[in-house]
Amino acid sequence: MDKFDRFQLLHRLFRSHRRPIPLSILAEKLECSQKTVKRAIDAMRDYLDAPLTYYPEQNGWQYDENAGLYELPGLWLTSSELQSLALLLQVLDTIGEGLLGEELALVERHITKLLEARGIARNDFDNHIKILPLNKRSMPGPVFSAVCESLIQRQCIKIDYISYAKRRTNRTISPQTLVYYRENWYLDAWCHMRNALRTFSLSRIHSVTHADETFATISPGELYAHFAEGYGIFAGKAPHIAILRFHPEIARDISTQQWHPSQVAEWDGDYYVLHVPYSSDQELIQDILRYTPNVSVEAPASLRQAVEARLSAGLKLYK
Repeated sequence: MDKFDRFQLLHRLFRSHRRPIPLSILAEKLECSQKTVKRAIDAMRDYLDAPLTYYPEQNGWQYDENAGLYELPGLWLTSSELQSLALLLQVLDTIGEGLLGEELALVERHITKLLEARGIARNDFDNHIKILPLNKRSMPGPVFSAVCESLIQRQCIKIDYISYAKRRTNRTISPQTLVYYRENWYLDAWCHMRNALRTFSLSRIHSVTHADETFATISPGELYAHFAEGYGIFAGKAPHIAILRFHPEIARDISTQQWHPSQVAEWDGDYYVLHVPYSSDQELIQDILRYTPNVSVEAPASLRQAVEARLSAGLKLYK
């Protein structure tokens, strides 16, 4: 633990205690000797103007009662916290396509300086930790910013939307939840045209403008009930149960995965049998095809036929 970490941990201890803390307790908390704690306290008093007072009766230290809400100057965090923040900034920059760069540039500079003071190079995160999003769709920056603002302000917006089938519509929506799912951003919203909850892919929103309609507030319970039952990004009631049999080659790996919050699984010898609720089979079929030929659909018959039809259509391209 370096001196910066000791300053931060001592500061937190003094802020959370109203009585003097014995030197022995401080040494135990910081996992170091009492002499090391004393040197750290002296440095805090001399260089950081920490209002610390020594109480001989308890052989302990405490912030002065009239010191107010003293804070360490600057952004003082432990080295592990700084590294976690640096990694988080890298993740945000990747999944947000640089949209957060300008807003967080100042914070990143502070973190970089504090990491360098601890002998940690900020560039090491970029050189040795890679975040490689797959199947990521491009997304206009103004769309992301406008959607985020409407969520925070609880305001309706009008969107020019192009569906997967290339059908273009203009809709007024009340944004409820922004979801990052499988390397892409989705918006759960109340659609005033359909008078129902819908999910929109941000990459398919062509433009966003302000709308004057009254915002529709949906309770968290109603949102969960609507979006939690379906499989993957497809919401709605889940009247179907898919029974999937995974072969021994991949059974152990599949057993460590969660395909649905309400899934039921069982072992049949070396085979892993998974029961998955779903409403729309579109995304489920894609996942089944990923693991073909080491998975078979046992039920329902409609899903089995749909997977077979997809496989047959694919084989025709190679004949």
